[in-house]
Amino acid sequence: MTNINLMQAYELDKLSKLDLSDEDILQTLRTGDVSSWHSLAPNNEFNETLALYREGEQTFLIALHGQYRIKYVTLPGIQRLLHLRFNLEETKHFTLEDTGITNLTCDEDTILKIEDMLSINWTIAKQTDGTYRIFAKYLQTSI
Repeated sequence: MTNINLMQAYELDKLSKLDLSDEDILQTLRTGDVSSWHSLAPNNEFNETLALYREGEQTFLIALHGQYRIKYVTLPGIQRLLHLRFNLEETKHFTLEDTGITNLTCDEDTILKIEDMLSINWTIAKQTDGTYRIFAKYLQTSI
């Protein structure tokens, strides 16, 4: 498990869906020129991916394979990651509230990955109806 920033998480999740092998990704990163990926993912610069790679190849590979914790994530960031990484959609798989996410429906494996990914200021709780709630720790006692 490695710690990364939110933009790195966005870029890694996009990169992991481009049908590139690990070796193809590493070869591109070793050159320091990720411009070839811009045609595959036009709205992504992959600068944060390159910065993460420069921290160490092994650290990068661990993060690429989803074994990361985000240093600090916001509620909109969680919403976007649920969509990018897990294909979970608002209104279909969860309800977005002002203070968190409720009625999240997904399997236990996905919940474990979400728990590992979230920064320490977020908590996940299973509800009596079997859905999950993601909320900021400081709001824990208010609901």
